[in-house]
Amino acid sequence: MVSSPDFEWQQSIVMGEKTFLKYFAKANELSEGMALPITMMNKGRQVGMFYSTQAYNNLLKQINSLKQEILTLKNK
Repeated sequence: MVSSPDFEWQQSIVMGEKTFLKYFAKANELSEGMALPITMMNKGRQVGMFYSTQAYNNLLKQINSLKQEILTLKNK
């Protein structure tokens, strides 16, 4: 496992596909509250990824931060 102050582990909530579909409203609240996406699994395989509004906004912030970092490195 890599451990560094410059490295941040990305996480998601792992949930069975049937459970996600059955309890969508609660799953959405969980994703919003934790600002994490939900990875949907079926028989040990990832079958989808759900982003609540909060989780998606978090992803966009991370992407913009990476774009800025790339631009900074290109200009050096």
